[in-house]
Amino acid sequence: MTIRAVGAVALREAPGGIIEVLLIRKRGGMWTLPKGRVKRGETDEQALARELAEETGLRGEIGEAVSQSMYRVQKSSGQRRKTVVYYLIWNTRGELRPGTDEGIADVRWMPLDRALKRIGRPRIRAVVRSALTFV
Repeated sequence: MTIRAVGAVALREAPGGIIEVLLIRKRGGMWTLPKGRVKRGETDEQALARELAEETGLRGEIGEAVSQSMYRVQKSSGQRRKTVVYYLIWNTRGELRPGTDEGIADVRWMPLDRALKRIGRPRIRAVVRSALTFV
């Protein structure tokens, strides 16, 4: 059975026209994009809104899907396939805060060039670069 998840590529234009991307860092982990599992009965959009709020404290307008990743994860029941669809997020609002209940240690907006250097996984850097082609 495939695990279905959604992820957010939240972008904003900072003063001076610099593009920033929203990143999270789990405790002891690498910088990455907010994402989470789609629960039974949820649409992608509902799951994404919930996960973004839980992990970062923000809400925003969900745009188009920009990338899809498929990979295997190890679970107690064995290896499972995971599919993550990433969506653009625009016009964020709310109070930026790490979702400590979700295991998030830090959350911040980073200039794109710095973010691409800090993101730990090549797959996630590719998702961000893909999202830029939609901007």
